[in-house]
Amino acid sequence: MEKLKIIVVDDNKTFLSGIIFYLEHILLHEVIGFSINGKEFLDQKEKFSNADIILMDVQMPEFDGIEATKIFMSFYHKAKVIAVTNYPDIVYLRELINAGFKGCVFKTRIYEDLPVGIDTVLKGNLFFPVNIKL
Repeated sequence: MEKLKIIVVDDNKTFLSGIIFYLEHILLHEVIGFSINGKEFLDQKEKFSNADIILMDVQMPEFDGIEATKIFMSFYHKAKVIAVTNYPDIVYLRELINAGFKGCVFKTRIYEDLPVGIDTVLKGNLFFPVNIKL
């Protein structure tokens, strides 16, 4: 897989630093930016528009990932945003797709599913866990 430009949006600083390390040192991609909530992400939307993939936490204070993705997608229709969540029991497939997400990865399976999810989304397909609610 070629080196990708990735943005990470997550309010959990421990997870954020861990996933950045994983993306850069294990998957050998380049994290070109990060934000700790949806508002901060949208404030930098022009800077983030050239990312190959955006990993977006679903639930964050101030401005959640679903609303941030809806707004971002209204400006950048071709963006490839993958939801990342700790809460599979409250995430709904229709809501994610309607917001513009191309995939979803549960944090409990991030290392197993993220490489496949990124590859699938880059090929133009959707990547959602089979046990996500409709």
